[in-house]
Amino acid sequence: MMRALNKPSRPVAILSLVLAAFAVYWPSLGNQFVWDDTALILRDPFIRSWRLIPEGFRHFLFTDATASNFYRPLQRLTYTLDYALFAFHPAGYHFTSILLHALAAVALCFCAQALIERADTNYKHSGLIAWLTALAWAIHPVHSAAVCYVAGRADELAALFGFSALYFAARSCAGKSSRLSGWLAALCFLAALLSKESGITSLLIWLAALISLRDYARLRLWLGVAVAILAAYCSLRFTCESSELPPEQPIPIAGRPILAARAWADYAGLLVAPVNLHMERNIRVGEHGDTMQTIREASMREYETLAGILLIVAFVFWWRWARRGCPAACIFLPAFVIAYLPTSNLFSLNATAAEHWLYFSSALLFTAAALSLAAAPVPRRALAVALTVWLVFLGARTFVRNYDWKDQRTFLTQTLSATNDPARVLINLGVLESTEGHQNIAIDHFQKALNLRPDQPFALLGLANAYLREKDFDKAREQLQKAGDIPFTHATALARLAALDYQQHGTVRLDLLKEAADLEPGNWEIQSTYIKTLADDGKLPEAIAALSKVLETQSYRSTSWQLMGDLLEKSHRTDLASNAYAQARELDVHYQPSALEIAQDVK
Repeated sequence: MMRALNKPSRPVAILSLVLAAFAVYWPSLGNQFVWDDTALILRDPFIRSWRLIPEGFRHFLFTDATASNFYRPLQRLTYTLDYALFAFHPAGYHFTSILLHALAAVALCFCAQALIERADTNYKHSGLIAWLTALAWAIHPVHSAAVCYVAGRADELAALFGFSALYFAARSCAGKSSRLSGWLAALCFLAALLSKESGITSLLIWLAALISLRDYARLRLWLGVAVAILAAYCSLRFTCESSELPPEQPIPIAGRPILAARAWADYAGLLVAPVNLHMERNIRVGEHGDTMQTIREASMREYETLAGILLIVAFVFWWRWARRGCPAACIFLPAFVIAYLPTSNLFSLNATAAEHWLYFSSALLFTAAALSLAAAPVPRRALAVALTVWLVFLGARTFVRNYDWKDQRTFLTQTLSATNDPARVLINLGVLESTEGHQNIAIDHFQKALNLRPDQPFALLGLANAYLREKDFDKAREQLQKAGDIPFTHATALARLAALDYQQHGTVRLDLLKEAADLEPGNWEIQSTYIKTLADDGKLPEAIAALSKVLETQSYRSTSWQLMGDLLEKSHRTDLASNAYAQARELDVHYQPSALEIAQDVK
C-alpha cells in the first residue's frame, strides 16, 4: 500500500494510474469508429485545419449531420489535433482518449487529496485514499462508454478540467501561489464548461464546498468569478450559428421522479457489480407485443423503483452518519449530488439512463465511500482482501468490455438489447446492412423501427433508400412521400425523389433539387447534389453561381472549394481554379487533390 502522497511518491502515483488506464483499455486501440464517431470525425469540416479552430468555436457539434445544441468546442479541438496527427486512422483517436482518461485519473487523485486536506487538515491518509479512489475510478468498466467511444470524449475533458479546477481552487486557499492557482482554477472551470454543458457542476461544487466550510469571504470572491465565467461562456455559446433540431418527445414531469428512483437503483448496481453493461440503458417499460412479458417487465421496474427509493433513503442516512463519523466525506457526498443531478432524470434529456453520465459524479462518490470505509469499524485485513478482489474484477471486466466497440455491427447489436430507443438503433443497423448490400435485412430493420415509431423520419428515408437500391421504385416513392410530409425531412425527401426519378425514368429533376436547396441552404449534402447536377446537366455558370452563394456563408469546407476549383477548371478559368484549390489546401491538412487538379498539375 502507498504511504501518503508526499513529493517522492507522487511520480509513482502518476505512473501507476497512467499504466493502469492503458493496461485495461489497450484493446480499444484496435477498434473502429462507431455510432456518432462518424459524424464528429469523418464528416465535421472544422477539424480539418488549424485555421478553422476559431470557426469551430462558432458552431455546435454535428455539423453536416443531424443538428444538435451541444456546444463543446474543446472536444472538437482535440479532434483537430488527432486529425492532424492521424488523419482518419481510428487507433490514434483511441490512444488520445485513453491518455485523456489517464490524465483525468491523475487530476482526480490530486483533487481528492487537496479537498480531503481542505476539509480535515489533520487527516493522515489523504494521499492513500486519493490514490485508491483514482485507481478504482480509472479501471472501472462503467467508464468504458466514455473511453472506448471516441465521441464520448466530452466526458473525459469535462472531468479532467473539472478535477484540475477543484485542485487549483483548493490550493488557492492554502496560501502558496494562491493568485496563480486561483487563475488556473478559473480557466479550468471555464474549460470544463466548454468541454460539456454539465461541466458547470465542478464550479457549483466548489461554491458549495466554500459554503460548507463557511469560508464566506472566498465565497463572495468566487461568486464574482463564477459570473465572469458564465458571461464568457454565454458570449460564445449564444452567438453560435443555430439550426433546426430534430423533434423530441420530452418525459412528462409526473414520471420523472419514478425514473429518477429507477436510475438510482440501476446505477448503484453498476458501480458495485458492473456485469450487465450497455451503451444505452432502458429503465422504462417497453411494449413487446407479448402481454405477459410486458407485465413481467413492468413488475420488475416497480421493484427497481422501490429499490431506488430505499437506496436514496440509505444515502441520506449515510450522509447524516458522515457528518458525525467522517467529516471529510461530507464535502464529497453533496458534491456527488450536485454532479449527479443534471442526469438524474429530474430534467428531460435525450435518454433516461447512460453509463457515461456517471463519469464525473462517480469519482466523488468513490472518494466519499473510501473515506467512510476507512472511518468505519471494519476488519482491515478483510477490507484489503475484498478491495483487491474487487479491483482485479473491475480491471478484467473493463478489458473485456473494450471489444463491444470493435466495429459498428458489434456496437449496434450489443446496444440494441438494452437501449431506451430501439428504433434509433434499428435504423442504424438498417443503414449498415443497406450499405453492405443486404437490402432485405435492411428493409426488415427499417420496418421494425417504423412499427415502434411510425412517424420516425429517418426510418422512412432509410427504407426508401433500401427500396431504391432494390429497384422497387413504387415503394421507395411511397416512403419518400411520407417523409416529405414531415417538415424536418421535407427537403431531404425532395432530393431523394429527384434521385428516384433519375434512376426510374432518366429524368433530371432540377426543380426538386432547387426547391430542396432553397429549403435548407445550410445542408451541404443537398447543396452539393444540386450543384453537381447543374454541372452535369451542362449548366456550369448556374452551378458556379449556386456554389458561390453557399461559400458566402459556409467558406470553411475544403470540399466546397475543391468543387469550385473543378467547376472553374471545366469553365477554362484556370487562374481562379488554382486559387480555389489553394483555398481547399489551406482548409485541410490532409488535402487530397481531385482528378482535375492532378491533370492540371501534369500540364
